[in-house]
Amino acid sequence: MLVTFRIKDHETKLHSKPAAITALEVAALVRKLHGRHGTIDADIGEFGYAPLNFEINANSLSIAAFSACFGYRVDVIAVLDEAQFLGRMIRIEHTQRDEPITIRVSSNISLARELLVGDELARKLLFALGLSNQMNGSITLGDLQEALRSPKTYDAFKRAHIEPLFETLSFIAFTNCGDQLPVLEWSQ
Repeated sequence: MLVTFRIKDHETKLHSKPAAITALEVAALVRKLHGRHGTIDADIGEFGYAPLNFEINANSLSIAAFSACFGYRVDVIAVLDEAQFLGRMIRIEHTQRDEPITIRVSSNISLARELLVGDELARKLLFALGLSNQMNGSITLGDLQEALRSPKTYDAFKRAHIEPLFETLSFIAFTNCGDQLPVLEWSQ
């Protein structure tokens, strides 16, 4: 199995509210993204060309291009604007058949790349950071930065023969997320 390390923010108060959207609006968005070669991060079990639960980078299209898919609705534009301002992903969600499809600001920060590694490599990485080797957890970016500044941490990465992961993790840890309160989360 793969373990995904990703920067998220669950603490910063959002000002926009999730907005209900129609299946036709989702189809227009997916069509526009495919036409512009945009990346759709579909949930497990979703179809790539017709997903109902997925995330996209809020900065992959202009607000005007996004808004055209939704009939220039003010409630949707508020979500798009806040996601772009915060450097977040946009989440499209349809959790149950009898509930509406919604668009909202995701907790995932789009400014930083995510890191996918196998179980064994994840255990080595967590051990080198001095963390428990549970496959689900989190650490604040401030604490991660502090750990990466320590020569002992680099030595632990070197002893485990995973020095390239130290550099990758450093790029992730020192991502400027503005005034948000991000953490690095990992999960299988």
